[in-house]
Amino acid sequence: MITRKFIVIGVGIVLVIILGIGGKVYMDNKRFNDEMVNVVKSGQAKREIEIGLKNLDSKALTPEGIIKSYEIDYESIEHNPMGGIMFDVIINDDEKLRVYNLLNKNTEDGTLENSGGGNTAELEELLKKGKN
Repeated sequence: MITRKFIVIGVGIVLVIILGIGGKVYMDNKRFNDEMVNVVKSGQAKREIEIGLKNLDSKALTPEGIIKSYEIDYESIEHNPMGGIMFDVIINDDEKLRVYNLLNKNTEDGTLENSGGGNTAELEELLKKGKN
């Protein structure tokens, strides 16, 4: 009788510890993800995105440009294992037209810089047609 009581108490304590650790890990991950979203929403990130778009299309974000508008896909935000934040930018409200971005923090002055990424084949094709 006594051993059964100790087993039930022991299992209860172990479950509480597991739930506590799981809750802590979840909250830490949520906080980290929220910080990444705030960085991507910042004005500095917006500037870097627009500079990258103007490198693709010199008339981007103007009526004459191929790239008329963009929207950040907040669901695509991820931490890069090598450092930085990866996310997608949707072009002209078309899910097939995407620019993949990687934002890193410059270690010397702390500013954000767009460290690369790529584009979907559909966007590359559209940009090639526009340059001809």
